[in-house]
Amino acid sequence: MIKSSFNFLHKSVLLNETLSLLPNEDNSIFIDGTFGDGGHTKAILDRNKTCKVYAIDRDPKVKKNVKVFQEKYKKRFKFILGKISDLEKIAVNENLKNKISGILFDLGVSTRQLKDFKRGFSFQKDGPLDMRMGNNGITASEFLNSQNEKEISDIIFKYGEERSSRNIAKAITNYKKKKRIKNTIELVNIIKSVKKVPKKKSIHPATKTFQAIRIYVNNEIEELKIGLVSAINVLKKKGRIAIISFHSLEDRVVKNFLNKNSGKIYNKSRYFPQLEPNNINESLKIITKKVIKPMKKEILYNYYSRSAKLRVAEKK
Repeated sequence: MIKSSFNFLHKSVLLNETLSLLPNEDNSIFIDGTFGDGGHTKAILDRNKTCKVYAIDRDPKVKKNVKVFQEKYKKRFKFILGKISDLEKIAVNENLKNKISGILFDLGVSTRQLKDFKRGFSFQKDGPLDMRMGNNGITASEFLNSQNEKEISDIIFKYGEERSSRNIAKAITNYKKKKRIKNTIELVNIIKSVKKVPKKKSIHPATKTFQAIRIYVNNEIEELKIGLVSAINVLKKKGRIAIISFHSLEDRVVKNFLNKNSGKIYNKSRYFPQLEPNNINESLKIITKKVIKPMKKEILYNYYSRSAKLRVAEKK
């Protein structure tokens, strides 16, 4: 028998704020599209003893926590190994389409993944340059060692918004002429050779490059776009979607998607085209008129929450 002991290395961000904006009717069905350690799922299940959560995650290593959830919540909890781009297919397979009251996406990498140095997400300690959230696809090392200077520069700039992308890409290209890049600290030292650590406190010089490579390797932006469309397609009327993002690139995609599907007209962007008055989709109502950010108390308790942003919308 499994001992029901939840192991939350990852502290759920904006937990109370998210719960307060998700429906709470009896027998509601929810999808947690990014299960992770299960903090949000647990809170939803504990809040109302009649609801059910279908949890999705692409990382097979979360299955250790899954067993604990299955023992405690029985038929009220079901886990499916998959990505948020699989959401609509999963909903159809489970006969959930137009029955779902709430969907949650807690984007980005988890604390557990960051602290597992064998995964290659962190630049704090040495480990293999992997960065995959699942078991499929190319690793970060394979990407860096197979692409040319321009391709590397474009990815670092596009997904990391790194102004030093050209210099970093050039340094990477010069380094791999001598040997393959295999480990995280190798990459950190390459970045530091062209991007110095500022005297004033600031983000680590490798932050944006690591973010960019991780996003590319996991196809995170496309996953998010597909997941957002899928959410609208499977939610029931008055059902809500809550999205927690951690960097400006994700948040812009979410914000523009919600604006587009709530009938707002906004300026052209590289994410979505300008909407014309006769081509306005009003399938959503935006609940969070202003983006919700963590309070100082939460940031002190959980430093990783400092850049989190929550947006919520309701299906009309």
